[in-house]
Amino acid sequence: VPIRETSLLATLFSRWMGKLRVLAKGVRGEKNRLTARFEPFTRLSVVYYEKLKSDTHLASEVTVLDSNAFLRSRLNSFSYASYLVELVDALFGFHDPHPDIFELLAHAFLLLKTERPSYVANVFEVKLLERAGFLPILNRCVSCGDTKLNQFYFSSKQGGILCPSCDRKEFGAVPISKEAIQSLLFFVKNNVSDAVKLNLSRQTENELERLREKLLQFQLEYPLHSLRFLTEIRPVLASPSSSA
Repeated sequence: VPIRETSLLATLFSRWMGKLRVLAKGVRGEKNRLTARFEPFTRLSVVYYEKLKSDTHLASEVTVLDSNAFLRSRLNSFSYASYLVELVDALFGFHDPHPDIFELLAHAFLLLKTERPSYVANVFEVKLLERAGFLPILNRCVSCGDTKLNQFYFSSKQGGILCPSCDRKEFGAVPISKEAIQSLLFFVKNNVSDAVKLNLSRQTENELERLREKLLQFQLEYPLHSLRFLTEIRPVLASPSSSA
């Protein structure tokens, strides 16, 4: 966020300090190369002065470790990277360190270069929600505990799947296929690099997208702008003639 004529207010997600807000003075201007250091998705080393009575700290030294420029070079990778970042921003508060989430996000950025972005996003969501404590119960009916299910219904309110009997008592639960449940469990059990290799049918992908929207709508206080943008441009990204 620009501040006055030459300063910039930036939100960072760090390995050891969690989410931070820093004020970088003197970095804006037509001929100032320092502005590029704060491009989205850039990995930085930042020295800052901590202000105990404020959530905004003063950056004194900024070094680029990895520009991740490829994420900004194509609409596809930029859109999905923006979604991953906004999801982390929405789920975690300031000064709440999660080194594992930092590494997960950095790994996802690398995979966006070589794997299908939608697959990377699917796996990232599951891993992130699991570590944040929001992953739905997927291996049994969350209401009665039945594990021998032939039909599945998902309830955001109950935080997991329901059997047909319990579904009749729950308003708003939606049917979900066995294939979608198996895909989610595969994402949970396998590491990220292996999980993104799972081939999904278009029907399963669509189910996971609907499930994600219902879950995030229930968990978050506000809709994600990047997710809405992804929904709007998905037909363009899916077009065979698109080079985005």
